[in-house]
Amino acid sequence: MTVRFAIGDGLRNRIAAGELPAQSAIPSERELAQQWGVSRMTVRAAIDDLVGEGLLIRHQGRKTLVAGEKINRAAGFTSFSEEMRLRGWQPHSQVRQVTTLPADVAIAAQLNLPPGARVILIERLRFADDEPLAHEFVYLPHSRFPELAGMDLAQASLYDLLEQTYGVRPVYAEESVEAMLMPANEAELFGLKAGAPALLTRRVTRDEEDNLIEAATTLYRGDRYRMVLARRR
Repeated sequence: MTVRFAIGDGLRNRIAAGELPAQSAIPSERELAQQWGVSRMTVRAAIDDLVGEGLLIRHQGRKTLVAGEKINRAAGFTSFSEEMRLRGWQPHSQVRQVTTLPADVAIAAQLNLPPGARVILIERLRFADDEPLAHEFVYLPHSRFPELAGMDLAQASLYDLLEQTYGVRPVYAEESVEAMLMPANEAELFGLKAGAPALLTRRVTRDEEDNLIEAATTLYRGDRYRMVLARRR
């Protein structure tokens, strides 16, 4: 076993034993380098391995922290707000933009609209308590939900608004999931370093009448989320 992997195993064991609890800072690169008698480059590589595994989080301009418990996203779907409240966390959003624009070919196809039809774009950074967890872009047909852009989208669940205001209940979603590394502009939103692990999902949602009501793209923090799939043969 190389020193790099030995350092990683040492940190991994300390995390598993509770010596380094969630959200605590690990020793600095300099401290670990002195402890192991190696260069800081070797220590940095070992830490990078654990960041890639989702055990550690590199925050921009801050210490490297032990990741918290991962949130399981099941094959079924609930709204972000519902999911966080079930865990005892308070959801809220930073609304980055709400605008009406003509649908391009891709969005029009996802919503079964003619190209150029008006759609509402909602961009939100989603929080649980004070921790940013997801960055989402949601497109909805303007013709069905014309007043939506003027509603409180920072505190309310979008699905609750659709049901309470329009009597539209989302019941079925098709979603794809892709693992990726965060580009610098996305990592900055989360206070993370570029290259942090992420999960990119693309979803289209239907109501009880089988009408397409939503096309969404969401970037989730890979250090805080895992996908869980249930299958039966």
